[in-house]
Amino acid sequence: MSFRFQKRVRIAPGVRINFSKRGVSASAGPRGSTLTVGKRGLYGNLGIPGSGLSYRTRLDKNAIRSRNNTQQGQATRTPSVENSNNPIQVAWNEELGDFSFTTASGHFLNAQEERQVRRTYKLDLVKMYKEKAEEINHQTERLLDLHHQLFYPEHNFKAIVEASLPELEAPPSREEYMRLVTDREKNMLNFWNQIKILFPTFKKEFNDKIEKLVEAEYNETMTSYNSEKQAIQEEKHSRRQLALKAETGELEAMEEWVSLFLNELDFPLETDVDFTIVTAEELYADIDLPTIDEIPIKKADILKSGKLKIKDKTQRDHREDYALLVGGTALYIASFFFRYLPTLKNVYISGYNQVLDVSTGHETDQYIYSLKINKEVLYSLNMENVHPIRAFENFQPRLDVTKTFIFKEITPYSPSGE
Repeated sequence: MSFRFQKRVRIAPGVRINFSKRGVSASAGPRGSTLTVGKRGLYGNLGIPGSGLSYRTRLDKNAIRSRNNTQQGQATRTPSVENSNNPIQVAWNEELGDFSFTTASGHFLNAQEERQVRRTYKLDLVKMYKEKAEEINHQTERLLDLHHQLFYPEHNFKAIVEASLPELEAPPSREEYMRLVTDREKNMLNFWNQIKILFPTFKKEFNDKIEKLVEAEYNETMTSYNSEKQAIQEEKHSRRQLALKAETGELEAMEEWVSLFLNELDFPLETDVDFTIVTAEELYADIDLPTIDEIPIKKADILKSGKLKIKDKTQRDHREDYALLVGGTALYIASFFFRYLPTLKNVYISGYNQVLDVSTGHETDQYIYSLKINKEVLYSLNMENVHPIRAFENFQPRLDVTKTFIFKEITPYSPSGE
């Protein structure tokens, strides 16, 4: 692996890395939200990107309702027929490249039964074929679109700070807590106990219990809320001070500032980026590039008959897709650094693969491109119309690639001036 530089960040789909003075954390799932299941139920955690702070709220009832709605939605989308009370199940078969049909007990339909299902649910199946084609092709499209998703310079650091740490939403009032806890505790009672609390003596005991629960839970929530609110205010103040230093080109502040926003890098495949800020105007970064084997080789088309046709890409198309990915990666990551570091003028980006050295039996880094990406030149390009590898010509490239996108080893730019 390449360890030419000091700081490393791993970028992966659905996994965000958050940096702050409180440390480093990684979270999986949609940005800003995770789920926690414990003895006291299901909770949602609303995260604040870059801070490690969150506001927790209970989701049990909503989660159950959402799950039921999801199951109902899936049921209506899956074609099925009743045959002696035995529904037909539809599943995608990778080997066949088509849908297969089985009974609920797992037995495949015979040819006549399958033809009947296909005739009965022709429109549903056409829709499902289209969705499958989009799913297959989207795997490739997501990889090839990075150079269309560039970050653009932002000079209003105060606005960045405010946007990165929004105010916490206030928790429910004490009265709302009283209602929620009362409903929850009533729902936990069996039928006879629900009748008992209609009588004064048992009703008073029940209400006293509710008061104690509300007092404890509400106080706990408010303590947590006030603590997190105070932490956000302190973090905002710290970030404002950090932003002022980064704007003036202090190297340590620049590194800490840009690290706060690394969670915004949304790369389609897991990879590592090493970087170091050499001067206020120059940054060097190495990208551990995905291999060509990670690029989907299949593409899908819908035939006039409505059926799905899946075929392999040609070797040249597959290599060009890889070139679009690795080229777009360089421009995308360089633009990220330009967005948050206004004093930068040049970002030196080098991409490498890990290959097996048969003389040692160990993997070694093989660089396939190295660029000096100038900020003004990058943003003068019309990205809608450029091919990322062809765009390299604008950035003093160290590149040896054939017309059919076979990359050969090169010597990368180095902070030492080599």
